[in-house]
Amino acid sequence: PTASAAMAVLFSTLLAAGALTGPAGGPAALGRLRATIARAPLIGMSENEAAKDDKRIGVGIIGAGRIGLVHLEALSSCPAARPVIISNPTISKAQAAAATYPGMAWTDSDMDVILHPDVDAVWICSPSQFHAQQITACAMAGKDIFCEKPIATELSETIKAVNLCREKGVKLMTALQRRFDPNFARVKKSIVDGTIGDLIVVKLCSRDPSPPPFKYVAGGGGIFKDMAIHDLDMARFLMDSEPVAVLATGSCQISPEIKDLPGAEAYDTANIMVRFVNGKEAIIDVCRQAPYGYDQRAEVLGSKGMLMTDNMFPNTARIMSNKFCGNADMPFDFFMSRYKEAYKQETIAFVEALQQGKPAPCSGRDGLVALIMAIAAGISAEEQRWVHFDEVLRREGIGGMKRPDTSEGAVQGSGWIASALLDVASRDPRRMEDLQELFYLFDTDEDGQLSGSQVAETVQLLCKDGACQLYSDDEVRAMVGLVDRNWDGKINFNEFAQMWRKAGNVIEGEEPQAEETGLAKLFAMFK
Repeated sequence: PTASAAMAVLFSTLLAAGALTGPAGGPAALGRLRATIARAPLIGMSENEAAKDDKRIGVGIIGAGRIGLVHLEALSSCPAARPVIISNPTISKAQAAAATYPGMAWTDSDMDVILHPDVDAVWICSPSQFHAQQITACAMAGKDIFCEKPIATELSETIKAVNLCREKGVKLMTALQRRFDPNFARVKKSIVDGTIGDLIVVKLCSRDPSPPPFKYVAGGGGIFKDMAIHDLDMARFLMDSEPVAVLATGSCQISPEIKDLPGAEAYDTANIMVRFVNGKEAIIDVCRQAPYGYDQRAEVLGSKGMLMTDNMFPNTARIMSNKFCGNADMPFDFFMSRYKEAYKQETIAFVEALQQGKPAPCSGRDGLVALIMAIAAGISAEEQRWVHFDEVLRREGIGGMKRPDTSEGAVQGSGWIASALLDVASRDPRRMEDLQELFYLFDTDEDGQLSGSQVAETVQLLCKDGACQLYSDDEVRAMVGLVDRNWDGKINFNEFAQMWRKAGNVIEGEEPQAEETGLAKLFAMFK
């Protein structure tokens, strides 16, 4: 195509968008056109040619506030991602953010981001109360989703969001970036390696340099959902055990303007104790203000020693004098600086999952469990007592738990997580990705293997709506035994998939297995 023809196409696009004339013109429309102008050299190429020219993941960002800017910077440093468009209700913020990435469009509408034809995945960085609505719109548009915590402020909305994403076949990643932080990752490695022996207690400290704006707090779900949820998830991540109950307190010590907000939104300071199935406890303190900088520390005491992380500083310079001895500068005073590498690694991990067709590295299960923990912490702070996590499910009738039971004899353990999963839509037993995700959902000790009883739970969840044939626990254990090469009562995912095929199930994209003799006949007796 000639240059004049290409310009004619571009001019038509400008007119259609109303950027040159009519009431639709203005900054918002012009921002939406910046991406088109930047792609002018590609105009006239076929869609296939353009796709071959740029195989990066096209990303749209909703929200140009603090966290939106953090993710934009992380995306800008990810070679496999291409920021396309960013939105913010205050359009000047979106425009300023887009100016940092040449060719990026801006708008005041989240739907412009979601429906943009060059956007493959959407990063949701808006206030918490808008997450569920925006996840729904993304899923309906077939866009993969990276959502800042929490997925939603209400448990029912969270489950609906997870269900819809599964139904529409889009990936949903919960942004719990601290799992990707080099400091916390090193602590986790030492725990796994046994460097400090058996865990005794985990302590976490999380304090922001300054309180967020009132508009962020109001309607955001409160300090346990919008702040401590990271620490609750990290406690579970480090403890390597499922949580059972929580005891929490909250108060307003810093920002008197929020003290009349409802529930946990009135707290700017909180203390939390979490009890786990293994009998250990984690202690967490959070505060919305630490005048000396961003205070993020972890301490793990084990039977052989102790491991701890310190705050991060802009440099390693230290002053030694008769008046002062210590770091020359304060710790980082912004989470963008403190967790810069974590955000980058988190972004790379999700983009790789999108490109390689792998499950999200921090999926709906982690987000759902963390939210239930945060809700229970809020109940505990309000009612000043220990709260078992299954009580949250009973209150909302999740997973068939209808009757309230707060007595001392209430069921205690990690079974509440499986109960919560029962309200998540059935997985498709024909999809490899669903089989893999369910397998690892039940791999609670993260050793890459499931026991016979765990496989039985997995099969029940896969087939609970008649999607496939149900087997008794004894039948499943016998099937496990036939593929268990080590004869240790556990199987890895490849063995699980082999068992699934041998039982007569067809996985999408694979040819049905031909009729076999020997081992296949043994499986027939369980069908």
